Amino acid sequence: MTEINKLIEADETNSQESLKLFDQFDPSLVTSFDDAANLLTVFSRSFGHGATDDDTQHSMAKLAEEEGLTEPEIKQALSGRRPSSMRNDLFEKIVSNRNDYYSRRSRGLLLLQTYRSYMYSATDIRRLRAGTAIGLMRLEIEAVALMSLFQVNTELAFNWFNLKGDRQGKVFYNKTKKDVSEFCDRFELTAEWNLASSASQHSRFIGLVDGLSISSSSNLDRYTNIFSLALQDFDPEKPEQLIVRALYILRTQAKLLLPLQLALPEVSDPLLLETRIPKFIKNIGMIYDKFEKKFPEFIESIGIEPKETDA
Repeated sequence: MTEINKLIEADETNSQESLKLFDQFDPSLVTSFDDAANLLTVFSRSFGHGATDDDTQHSMAKLAEEEGLTEPEIKQALSGRRPSSMRNDLFEKIVSNRNDYYSRRSRGLLLLQTYRSYMYSATDIRRLRAGTAIGLMRLEIEAVALMSLFQVNTELAFNWFNLKGDRQGKVFYNKTKKDVSEFCDRFELTAEWNLASSASQHSRFIGLVDGLSISSSSNLDRYTNIFSLALQDFDPEKPEQLIVRALYILRTQAKLLLPLQLALPEVSDPLLLETRIPKFIKNIGMIYDKFEKKFPEFIESIGIEPKETDA
C-alpha cells in the first residue's frame, strides 16, 4: 500500500473516531455540522427562486421598444461603451440592468463557494486536519464579504465576473481589500479572518505544535534530535483541542448568517429566516457555554469572546 493510500485509509478511521469524540462531548456538536450545511442549502434554493431576471429582461425589452434601439447599439452599451447617438440617461439604465444581472450571478456563484468551503472544512476537521479546516474559513468569509459588496455595488460584481488574468485579479483584490477588512470588523469576524489566514497562508511554528514530536539520542559525544510531524492535527492526550476547533468553525457559520441575509435580500423563506437561523445560533451558543465551563483556557487561547455568540 502506498503512503497516500495509507493516509486515505487513515482518513476513514479518523472520521469515525472524531465523530465518537464529538458525540461524547455533546451530540448536538455533530448535528450542528449538518444543520449548518442544510442552512446553506436552503439559502441557495431560496436565492435561486427569488433571484430571477424577469424584471431586468422586461426593462431591457421596454427600453429597446420605446427607444427603437438596434441590437448593435444594445451590445455596445452592454460592453460599457455609449453609442454616440444614445442619450446618457438611457445608457445608464442599460448599464444598470446589466450590473443587476451580474450581481445576481456573482452572488449566486459566491454562495456556492461559501457552501463548498464550509463542506471542505467540515470534512477536514473530521479527518483531524484542523489546520486546513480552519484555513478554509478565510475563503468562506471572503465569499460572503464579496456578496455583501456586490449587493450594494453592482458594477463591482460585473467587474469581478469579467476578470481576466492574474494582473486584473490582483488589482481587484487590492481595490476590495479594505472593504473586506471593514466587513470583518462590522460583523466581528476579524479574529476568525486572522486565524484562518494564519492557518492557510503562513508556515508558522505554532501551526505545527499539535502534530510535532521531538526525540533525542546520543552516541558518545554526538547528540541527535529527531523531528517528526504527524499528518493529523491531533493530540490524543488533549482531545479538547480538536473540539474547540470544531466549535470555532461552527461559530464562524453562526456569525456569517446575518451578513448572508443582508447580501441575499432575494431570500425570503420565513421558516429559514425566522426559525431555523435563530435556533442554530442559539444552539451554537449553548454548546459554546458548555465548552467554556469545562475548558475555559482553550476559549481564550484561540481568541473567541463569549459576546460574539449573542444573537
